[in-house]
Amino acid sequence: MTAATQPAPVHQRVGQSLARRVMRGAVLLLPLMVTFWLIQFAFQTMDGLLQPIISAVAGEEIPGLSFAIIIVALFVVGALGSTFLLRTPGYLMERAILALPGVGAVYSTTKKLLPGSDRAAAATGFDTVVRIEYPRRGVWSVGFLMAVIDDAGGDRVGVVYMPSTPMPQSGWLVQLPLDAIDVVDWSSAQAMQYIVSAGVTCPSSMSLRAVEGLPA
Repeated sequence: MTAATQPAPVHQRVGQSLARRVMRGAVLLLPLMVTFWLIQFAFQTMDGLLQPIISAVAGEEIPGLSFAIIIVALFVVGALGSTFLLRTPGYLMERAILALPGVGAVYSTTKKLLPGSDRAAAATGFDTVVRIEYPRRGVWSVGFLMAVIDDAGGDRVGVVYMPSTPMPQSGWLVQLPLDAIDVVDWSSAQAMQYIVSAGVTCPSSMSLRAVEGLPA
């Protein structure tokens, strides 16, 4: 048996086996850890909003009460928001917010990112999953077509946001020709699971079509 075909030492094989199992465990637990972190962050943020008022009234903080109050308030506003009595006042309040310098820009941008907004009819934003050749030729990245705009030369270009793994709240934003963008038949949830799980949760196939094939 030549030196090239000799098996690796026992301690080396054991070390490699342990490393593979540790890595596999980390990959399997990563989505759970990220989910727990996001839920914890949302809970702590919402629970801290009304705690100063609760402390002033009750004399001490009551963990979870602020979160519960906000959830109930959101439910009540959502239930009443479609009624005739609140539809007009809500519209007038929104127009007033949009008229505020700086605040209006933040409000309108945030609203466009939410499901159910008017932006949904444009078939862009987080509703449209795409694939582009990035960061170099032959390497593909999955992202979201946020908008289609006209550049300085009058050509149509796509604005693509590519979330980073495993924290999708950061990433890259690029503009590129529409013929360099492929629309993927994945849902937004499937794409986010693919990104957050580092590819562990991944659809078994993908179908591509041109950006021009988007519904009007």
